[in-house]
Amino acid sequence: MIIRILRTLLVAAIVSSAMLLSPNLILGSTVAFTASEQNVSAKDLRITCTGAAVLAGGTSGTSISSFKRTATSLLSESYSGKSGTSLIRPRSSKIIGYGVRQDYAQRLKSAGSLTVQDSTGAVDQGSGLLTVNQIQLAKNKKISGLLGAPCIRARSEFWLVGGSVAVGREALLVLTNPSQVDATVDLEIYTENGISHSAGLTGISVPAGKTEFLPLAAFVFRADSLAVHVLSHGGSVTAFIQQKAIRGLSASGADYVSPTLASATESVLPGILIRGSADSSKFRKEDDKYSDVQQLLRVFVPGDKDAQIVFQVLGTDEKTFGTVLSVTAPAGKVSDFRIKGLADGDYVGFLKSDVDVFSSVRLVRSKASAGRFTDFAWINPAEGFLNSRVIAIPKAGISKLSLVNPSDTPTKVSLKFGSQVIKRNVAAGAEIVLRAPAGQSVVITPSDNPIYANLVVDVAGRIAVLPVLDEKNIGGKVQVSVY
Repeated sequence: MIIRILRTLLVAAIVSSAMLLSPNLILGSTVAFTASEQNVSAKDLRITCTGAAVLAGGTSGTSISSFKRTATSLLSESYSGKSGTSLIRPRSSKIIGYGVRQDYAQRLKSAGSLTVQDSTGAVDQGSGLLTVNQIQLAKNKKISGLLGAPCIRARSEFWLVGGSVAVGREALLVLTNPSQVDATVDLEIYTENGISHSAGLTGISVPAGKTEFLPLAAFVFRADSLAVHVLSHGGSVTAFIQQKAIRGLSASGADYVSPTLASATESVLPGILIRGSADSSKFRKEDDKYSDVQQLLRVFVPGDKDAQIVFQVLGTDEKTFGTVLSVTAPAGKVSDFRIKGLADGDYVGFLKSDVDVFSSVRLVRSKASAGRFTDFAWINPAEGFLNSRVIAIPKAGISKLSLVNPSDTPTKVSLKFGSQVIKRNVAAGAEIVLRAPAGQSVVITPSDNPIYANLVVDVAGRIAVLPVLDEKNIGGKVQVSVY
């Protein structure tokens, strides 16, 4: 023991002497590195279209794991790249940018992407650079209606509010992975009964460059009302719900449910353009299978507190009397509220809630005489904007642009298509509806107040509603330290 103590004292003495004799000896050090700021260009803008409508069951109609595309969708494209950019289109020739807006249309069967290649890395992105949407008029025994959807950037999270898997209703979740990295997708599905605890909602594989189709009836049984939360890991995806109705033995109505905005306490829903209301009423009286042929507000409350909601529907003039719904939507559930008493006319919906909610409107149109049909479209809340936005107008059918100013002061909006420019006043808290030129793009430029807009497309009486988006990737500055 005494020897160990002496050895310890000897080592301590040696270390102390070294420190005294060598004052520059450093036992530990911290080196300071200065970070440099670097500009990072936004990655090339890529927009993906979901492709033509899908028939579940394959050719026989009985295979639960087989899906078949039917016909093609019509893409409407608007591109205005500067010198140094080019547009790569699916199964079409490259388009060189030279600073002039170029509008194109093409047919697409499978999912496909359009990419703006920017060699400069400095071109401003958004709808002014590229905007694309798709429509398809399906008219066969298995699916019938006008399906419309925006082409969008792939992302890691989406909310889809719309659709049904009740008797005679089919909802297919369409997941496309345009990236070069495999994706794993998790789902949360909410209905009028709350969240689904079904097996198989997590770990869904969507390989790179592939599209997967998931019948939502496999996860929720005969649910009238759906809201779906999509979360992707690995590669980013796009997500839509293809919804169709079968009444008796005949297909009767179809549309895509597109991704919606984040939940909010206030929402503006432009484009509630009602036609054939008397025919819709006639259908409802005729048979219970037409009970859903009626305008409807859908609300999903994501929190744990019930929502107190006021939904005001206003017409564009003194001849279109609107209505007001004052309702309570339970927390954690999807609720549907019928919008009654609206005659033919142009309307806009204003929603206010005391808690954040997701919302959408189901718009229906019907014809009860010769060539009878009924169709529907899902309308999402619009995003307000002050900077110019562009929307491509389909070559087919009649398109009407619904522009809304929800503020308490009037404003002006400028609309440019081709070389023509028109200006319109939009009163406070009001909507104007203008016919858009088929096959051309429209540049929408507000003046003082944000404008909210949707495009309503009518092909042979069937309807679809397209949002006015501004898809872009963001560049920026990063701090870089080298060790």
